[in-house]
Amino acid sequence: MTIRETNGSNETVEVLNGYRNEYLQNILRLERECFPADWQYSTAEEYYAAMLKDSENINIFLREDEGTVGYVLAKPYETAWLELKKYDPELRKASDKFYIETIQILPAYQGRGGARRLLIRACEEALKQGMTKFAIHARTSNGFHEKIKRIFDGRIILTRNIEKWKWAKDEPYEYIEWEYLPAKVVSTR
Repeated sequence: MTIRETNGSNETVEVLNGYRNEYLQNILRLERECFPADWQYSTAEEYYAAMLKDSENINIFLREDEGTVGYVLAKPYETAWLELKKYDPELRKASDKFYIETIQILPAYQGRGGARRLLIRACEEALKQGMTKFAIHARTSNGFHEKIKRIFDGRIILTRNIEKWKWAKDEPYEYIEWEYLPAKVVSTR
């Protein structure tokens, strides 16, 4: 079942459930339009097909006027750790959090709150699985690390600068962890 949420405008957040070729083609288009060629997975079609098929992953689209303008992929931290530990030796194995693998927003739609909506929705979906902790390696040269810290202000547990992250062709990144707890219900009695 696909879950859609609207914000009263023509923008929709859609939680994807399983693999569809339409989903894969939209992700591949976003990757081409959002990232330089040398940042894209050489096996992008196989990689994202596997990510969509893995039921433990959280895949979410941001749509506007029925066009896909953004995407976020969150996966169990332990899975990400297996892939990234050789690039970031300070990572520690953990099974109590999700890792934000990628977030893509078309350039024409950046700066309008789409990344925030996608990330918050990914956190809400993870809460349904009992997960409250999250991590990301966020690029610093474009200020994305600061955006993450603003979105999760007051919830950041750990930050760590990586001067030359091998995974990202020696570009500086910041590793950020946060905790996202459900909103507390205030009694009216």
